[in-house]
Amino acid sequence: VGASDLHVHVDLEFSRTQFRKALPEWEWLPRAERAGMRAVLLKSHLWPSVTLGSLLDQLYRGPVHVATSVTLNPTSGGVDPWAVEAAAAMGASAVFMPTWGSAGDRAQGGFHKRLAESFETFDPARLSTTSVVDDDGALLPAAHEVLRLAAERGLMLSTGHVSWQESLALAREAARIGFDRLVMAHPLSVSVGAPHDVVHEIVALGAYAEFCWPTVSPGRRSPAEVVSLIRAIGAERTILTSDYFGGAGPSPSDLLRMLAGVLLDNGLTVEEIRTAVVTNPAHLLGLPA
Repeated sequence: VGASDLHVHVDLEFSRTQFRKALPEWEWLPRAERAGMRAVLLKSHLWPSVTLGSLLDQLYRGPVHVATSVTLNPTSGGVDPWAVEAAAAMGASAVFMPTWGSAGDRAQGGFHKRLAESFETFDPARLSTTSVVDDDGALLPAAHEVLRLAAERGLMLSTGHVSWQESLALAREAARIGFDRLVMAHPLSVSVGAPHDVVHEIVALGAYAEFCWPTVSPGRRSPAEVVSLIRAIGAERTILTSDYFGGAGPSPSDLLRMLAGVLLDNGLTVEEIRTAVVTNPAHLLGLPA
């Protein structure tokens, strides 16, 4: 009750047949409403979800706040301040750094592999080259501008699938400019693979760490490992998300409940969970306490 899920993939994201979700937004939003959720943040790997805002306003008129975003993959313009400014002007609440379009995702064998298997003209060697740092590890000017715009427009900024080294550079710059809405996206995922000590360092700089359902789904990381890391960095710097993705998965509110339940069973308290799913996401979306 009162939870906000900051990582919900839209249904129609890549294709009318591939990578579809179990339910379209106007069908699962009433489920989130019945569960007592406060807000969801829609994400798309391909096109800015902000363009769905006016359509969903007509299809769903319930109390769950529907926030939208832009992911800075090549199809949305890449790591370009103009893409951020335009999304903000259309009402976006968040920016995601590149996912399949990041050099980090390519190096880690991340999500771009699934796209390469599904689309004839998707060429990772041509597309997955985006980095936010130079050869010396310093943030590129465009990344500085994206951070500045996020701070000025009150947007959440997620690190997406960039490497943990890039996430660290972003966290250092965010701390320097006083930006307090940076999220290190699923640090234990295949796409990122961050060591625990790096997560500690990034959180110490003022960022939040995200842990999503796929991290602890069968065959992935141990829930006990996730609980141990959350305890070490503090629930006050943690968010829990569904990362709603895949046709076989339940709706976002059900996935978030499953994640909370698994972590509760492995030692997190109800108070820690509420901090991670109610208090912190509300701050990141700019919602009243």
